[in-house]
Amino acid sequence: MKKNPVIGITAEWNPFHSGHAAMIKEIRKSFPDARIISAMSGSFVQRGEPAIFDKWSRASWSISSGVDAVFEYPALYVLQSADSFSENAVHLLHDLGCTHIAFSTESLDKNQLFDIARWMQTEDYTARLHQELKNGLPYSRAASAAINSFSNKLYQELIKPNNLLGLRYVETVSKYYPDLEVFITHRDMEHNISASDARAQLLETGSSLLLPPNIQEEAEILMQSGNYTDFNRYEDACLFMSKALGLSDLSDSGLFTEGLENKWKKEAEKTTFPQMLSGIKSKRYLYSKLKRISASLLLSGTKKPSPFVKPDFPRYARLLALRQESSELIHHITIPVITSAAKAMRTLDEKSREALSIDFLATDIQAYCRHSDRYRYSNEDYYHSPEILK
Repeated sequence: MKKNPVIGITAEWNPFHSGHAAMIKEIRKSFPDARIISAMSGSFVQRGEPAIFDKWSRASWSISSGVDAVFEYPALYVLQSADSFSENAVHLLHDLGCTHIAFSTESLDKNQLFDIARWMQTEDYTARLHQELKNGLPYSRAASAAINSFSNKLYQELIKPNNLLGLRYVETVSKYYPDLEVFITHRDMEHNISASDARAQLLETGSSLLLPPNIQEEAEILMQSGNYTDFNRYEDACLFMSKALGLSDLSDSGLFTEGLENKWKKEAEKTTFPQMLSGIKSKRYLYSKLKRISASLLLSGTKKPSPFVKPDFPRYARLLALRQESSELIHHITIPVITSAAKAMRTLDEKSREALSIDFLATDIQAYCRHSDRYRYSNEDYYHSPEILK
């Protein structure tokens, strides 16, 4: 008997908005008998900061909009560059039993992405890449420069963030999982809905019409009660950590190259985190990379080297939310499925426990940064079971 498709999505849903709901609806239309699984960034997101809302709320909202199961994409892999973020996400989705991965792009289709991925495995691309590395560019910038030297038109398309992430997903599929199918939806660029706009509206007015109506109401309640991330508190925490760590701590973390730790320590004397980042930012070190470094420092402290330096791919699946009728999905997963934090810390291998403990700390830091002190709980991961929805 032919197995029904299992569609995997990498997501942040920060927050879940109408554009995300439209994507789920399009997948359902193309695959009416499919199950949809998501690997969702937990308490922190790839831009290098906590999500605006807790991970259980965001996961539940996606279930109410048509997703069957949501698993936490560990912070250890979330806070990586786009290539590592996407590669590890595909590894996790494959281990979750997915037959397809789905994602949105601004313009490029599946054939175009696979054509680019295949070219990037040729000697021509390798030679161009090595030349750019010799010119002193970091890997991600060297890869972009190599593509630009081959085709400026192609380079311009890959500047668009979802096109680039899509290429990274396809690269991993092509290299490791040729049987994994790819399904692409295209973003409505004329009526583009962005999570950044939704967050800005929520923080400014306490509401956002960019969210589906049922989610909009719940998000408003969280905002009104102060149960959301206060990014000023987070920035203060990042600045304090950079002030508290010594130069040797920064150097030994492995998170810095080319002496950046010296500039980092000097600029940490500034009075605000944005001022500090402004003093460090350059063409080589963009804000996104600097914010990921800062988040990694906050989550790894004085560990030497930082666990965020070249981590192994995911070894477990932390369940956040599940549609009750889709519970059979759990039985087809090839890695340990976590529903109890306490049990997981007793039974997982050492590397998995380390990754999971970082997620626990990420949740604690996000809670510490909530706007209202009524919601600044500790150890939420130990007391919060997966959300089961009908």
